[in-house]
Amino acid sequence: MNRMKLALALLAGVLTTLSVPALAAPIAQPSWNGLKKEVRLPNGTKLAYVDLGDPSAKPVLLLHGYTDSSRSWSLTAPYLTRYRLIIPDQRGHGAAEAPPCCYSLSAFADDARQLMDLLEIEKAAVVGHSLGSMIAITMAAEYPDRVSAIVLIGSTVLAPVKRGEWLYDNVAAMKGKLDPATQFAKDWHPGNQPTPVDPAFADAVNSELYAIQPHVWRSVMRELAELPIGRHAVDIKAPVLILSGGKDPLFPAHHHAALLKAFPAAEAHVYPDLGHNPNWEQPEAVARRIDAFLKGGR
Repeated sequence: MNRMKLALALLAGVLTTLSVPALAAPIAQPSWNGLKKEVRLPNGTKLAYVDLGDPSAKPVLLLHGYTDSSRSWSLTAPYLTRYRLIIPDQRGHGAAEAPPCCYSLSAFADDARQLMDLLEIEKAAVVGHSLGSMIAITMAAEYPDRVSAIVLIGSTVLAPVKRGEWLYDNVAAMKGKLDPATQFAKDWHPGNQPTPVDPAFADAVNSELYAIQPHVWRSVMRELAELPIGRHAVDIKAPVLILSGGKDPLFPAHHHAALLKAFPAAEAHVYPDLGHNPNWEQPEAVARRIDAFLKGGR
């Protein structure tokens, strides 16, 4: 290789390096709550949210699952810093208020829309995990002009819970906040995944479980019981990415198959060895797939 070719090769390498945003440092779990800002929505509900990444970049709304909080995304967020990440504690969870009513998917979705309004975000990609994915589906159906794409992690379009099943019955039997001594609390522990989860993260998530008000546990469960999540899938025009765990005990393989049927044009991937929370078990791998999907102009 002559000097000119060598110089061009070195320049190309530098430009390639510069085109990839530097990875943010891992987020220390004790610092997460200090990142939160509070906001009062026009409907009167107070939410908390974290605003990370590039403030001038494409907005991405990250929605957590049932009984989780914005912390659910603390492992994934450092790999998505090329975007503006809006990560709320949704009503009844984390530092958000827990009003007596209401906990339907439409209520959660409208909270997210109002948060976008207050932050002057016209349109965003919505990435949801579990309950958050159901809210993402609802947003894409109800507010199609506000949603550029949806990513569904640990999701379903079938009824997510049914009366008489393990989760519904355990929640219905709760007399107060989650009792750490119960078998249900031990089974629901975030560290119980097919592959290891960061222990500091798991401990922090677990401690937040005990603060969830019993009416939130029950209200969400009643709203989801026997509800076909994909009933409005035909109305959704936004691109869809589906990420499932092959060992998901809540939404096993037939739920993934139903998602593919409901969204036949979707991109999809199954992590064979992961469970219901791929974004906890392999946050970097999940973030890379989200990034590749969103970089496709979505």
